[in-house]
Amino acid sequence: MPGNSPAITIILTCHNLAGFVTEAITSVRAQDFRDFEVLVIDDGSDDASSVEIEAAITDDPRFRLIRQAHQGLSVARNTGLDAARGAFIAFLDGDDRYAPGFLRCHLTAIQQSGADWTASALSLFWPDGRQQDHSAIHGRPFARGAPEWIDLSDARAIARLFPSAWNKLYRRALIGGTRFTPGALFEDHPFFWELACKSGRLRYLPQPLYHYRRGREGQITARADSAMFQQLDRLREVAGIIRDAPVQHSQAGLSRLATRLIHERLEPPAPASLKSDFLNCAAALMTDLGLRWDRAGGHDISPQPAPLLDPDLRLHVLLHAGPGEAQAATQAALSRQTLPVAQIEVIEGQGSIAAMLRALDSRQMAWVACLQAGDLPAPDWAVTCLETARACDALCVITAALHNGPRPLDDTGLALTDTALAAPDPAALMLHRDALQLLQAPLRAALSGSPDPVAACALAAHLSPRRTHTPRQTLQLGPRPLLDLRALSVALRDSPGTVLPLSPTDRSTVFAHLAQMQMARHPTRLARLGSALRAGLARRSAGLPAPSEATARAPILRLCLGGGQNSAGRSRK
Repeated sequence: MPGNSPAITIILTCHNLAGFVTEAITSVRAQDFRDFEVLVIDDGSDDASSVEIEAAITDDPRFRLIRQAHQGLSVARNTGLDAARGAFIAFLDGDDRYAPGFLRCHLTAIQQSGADWTASALSLFWPDGRQQDHSAIHGRPFARGAPEWIDLSDARAIARLFPSAWNKLYRRALIGGTRFTPGALFEDHPFFWELACKSGRLRYLPQPLYHYRRGREGQITARADSAMFQQLDRLREVAGIIRDAPVQHSQAGLSRLATRLIHERLEPPAPASLKSDFLNCAAALMTDLGLRWDRAGGHDISPQPAPLLDPDLRLHVLLHAGPGEAQAATQAALSRQTLPVAQIEVIEGQGSIAAMLRALDSRQMAWVACLQAGDLPAPDWAVTCLETARACDALCVITAALHNGPRPLDDTGLALTDTALAAPDPAALMLHRDALQLLQAPLRAALSGSPDPVAACALAAHLSPRRTHTPRQTLQLGPRPLLDLRALSVALRDSPGTVLPLSPTDRSTVFAHLAQMQMARHPTRLARLGSALRAGLARRSAGLPAPSEATARAPILRLCLGGGQNSAGRSRK
């Protein structure tokens, strides 16, 4: 062993990795940077690992084999940290490999930037020879480029990084007295978060410098046994670390971390009873820590357990009874939701808005939606709506399309005006129970007694400050009964401003929107012309003002409603 301290100490841990550890050692000896020492910690192997290690290191004085009784990966790494002499520390698991430039690239980045630590992208490889490069940042596609800084003052940014000890290089001064939790599984998380909270930033290298083995029998990340519960212990430890740390958005960051880690523990096949027990414990932990289920756009995370983990993602769907085939089709679509619907209730003879308000008043579920038999929500309807709506916590307007006629009419979920009035079909609304606090009892009673199109539009208007809209279509509206346009125009005209806080022009916009949806139902040009004429007569009879020509897309409807020139300045025919 050379007298001078090496630049880098590599801590290579091994427990029963015969057949793998030779590759790990060979990858270290192939490094194009030579000033290092390797502490090979054999953690009580009872296979041929020690023999392989001794054969692989031969007489290289930079390697030192330390044997100890089996105490787990945390203690093995701590043994290495206590014996390390280098100014910089790197870790290597005994079944993985370094790329030839791992040490040089990391050390150069630290020295040139003054960083306390670096992290690199990695390459995943499987027993069948498959290999895939990964950025080691959740939600970030792999792409080569120049080194960059990652700001660690925001816990949400920390939660995106792989917490693994091994794709990094550390100044030993940064680690200081920080150690891995003895006897712990998933031990990387507290170690990583403690360093992240005190370092403030990280130098990131987009090159895949660490080769991580997947699919090896016995890997902790692939186990489906009682060990999975230790993940929850590590989450609680991380919560303690960041509670008083100088990081922003700590609750949001911890929520995102918990969501991902719970998902990862549920991925391997396991007995249903074990997963159920784990989910119950996870839900209790999230409640205790005040966390929310938050994928943060990570669509690789299954939303399946969300309603069990977060009460605010429990959806009550009211389904109007209808023809057997139509009702069965809607039920089937609801059963295919990626985020399971917590409760489905078939209702008869009730207005949709009145039924929604009554359901929310029971306080059993956070959200309520009301569909007609024949409506077909896409499989991601529930999760898209609820994830979109969490920012507003009152009302979600769902982008829908009407497909119940020979000429399908795409409907954005909005009236076609600059005022962005919510479409007055109740199925295009999803309501949160907090909306009840924003609607006084007399107003709720008035809404319950109004025709559904008027009540839906009024509801959206009153909750406008707490309203959001889904970014894309997730709902196909089924057949709707023909409306009495004359009665509807009168209801829109006569609804008090306290119930429907819209100007006469906006009320006419709502009417035109409904007339357009109704006209799309008719199979022939002649029938559509008749529908447009009836709409025009109903508008004039009620004394509603003529809407702008841009309100309706169909030229014949614009003409019958009495609109002026359209937005392009074309004259009516």
